[in-house]
Amino acid sequence: MRTLDLYIFRQLVAVTFLGVLSLTLLLLLGQLFKELHSLLVESGAPPGIVVDFVLQVIPFSLTFSVPWGFLTAVLLVYGRLAADNELTSMRMAGLSLWRLSAPAIVMAILLSGLCYYINIEIAPRGKNAMSEIAVKAAMDNPRNLLHSGQAVTKLDRVRLYIEKRSGDRLFGLHIYPAQEGEKSRDGTVLGAMHARTADIGEFDRNSRQLLLKLHDTTIEHRSGEQTDLPIVREMPMRIHIPLRNHRKMKPNRFTNAEIAETLAHLDRIRTITPETCNSVQAAALSTPSFPCARMLVQEAVREINHLVVTLPPVNELAFRTEGTQRTSFACACLVFALIGVPLAITARRRDSTTGFALGILVAALYFTALVFCELSRKIPGATPYIVLWLPNVLCLAFAIWQHRKALYRG
Repeated sequence: MRTLDLYIFRQLVAVTFLGVLSLTLLLLLGQLFKELHSLLVESGAPPGIVVDFVLQVIPFSLTFSVPWGFLTAVLLVYGRLAADNELTSMRMAGLSLWRLSAPAIVMAILLSGLCYYINIEIAPRGKNAMSEIAVKAAMDNPRNLLHSGQAVTKLDRVRLYIEKRSGDRLFGLHIYPAQEGEKSRDGTVLGAMHARTADIGEFDRNSRQLLLKLHDTTIEHRSGEQTDLPIVREMPMRIHIPLRNHRKMKPNRFTNAEIAETLAHLDRIRTITPETCNSVQAAALSTPSFPCARMLVQEAVREINHLVVTLPPVNELAFRTEGTQRTSFACACLVFALIGVPLAITARRRDSTTGFALGILVAALYFTALVFCELSRKIPGATPYIVLWLPNVLCLAFAIWQHRKALYRG
């Protein structure tokens, strides 16, 4: 029996490795074609950054390629055994179909553990790094943030709109304050600025300021109900390019430990009221021996506001159900092992295209069901925790039914 199990297990390992490798390369090429233009052209990233991008895409691709490749391997290996009548001989020796499925089930358990670790640790870090690469490329070379017909909203205090760009010359540059009603030092309300043309100057990496030389600029100044529209023939303007301080609050970019920490932090800060913040800030102002107290309080309030705004109830529910979704998805290998063996026996063909086609169909249906089940994560209550397991439950029922049908097929 040990020899038979090793015989099937080795074939599964070899075919799974080839399947995972092929599917990972396929998914990698898809991501590259999707992001290559924005990385190299729009963000002006150096070609070497593509290597970093590839290294981050591979772990994320493994979440799909490992179960998909394993399913293909099960269909191909057991399909060949059925086509060569080897399964018939094994059945005549008194082995049940469930016993013959043991090597696939053992390997599925091992791969499910691997997928679980990838889902909770490696893939989230890779997903977050993928998005950070594009942002970092743009922040390091802010000239490439300025495009024709696009609004630039990644700046600190202003928003830009550019009608046309030719080289380092901008035509129709419109500058708006980031916050409506912001005032300058003399008390006047800052309005919009409209430059007929502007030249892009040097970028100071130390101060992170980009120099723009504006020509024929109309400046809106509002003092009370009066609005002045002076025109300046030529003026310099420095725009601060901020570093990104906050990660996007999407659960697929957080590991399980980070999700638990974020939710615990959210539960703690919900107990803090605005009155408490004001009293602490007043106490900080009255403590001259601790001059940075006010700054620390302001930073804490800013952090609290950011977390509350970026985690509304719907997004918070997605964070709370992310662990369930990852665990359910990690069980895909085990489900595919149970489904793949009877399907392979049913196919009974030697050519590999049948097994590969069945693998694509079954995996596509399973992943599509997962996508629809993820919509339940917007419904409060226990519904998401139940629905996210529904594809696995349905596949398990289908596998038991297929095993009963294939009971006398060899």
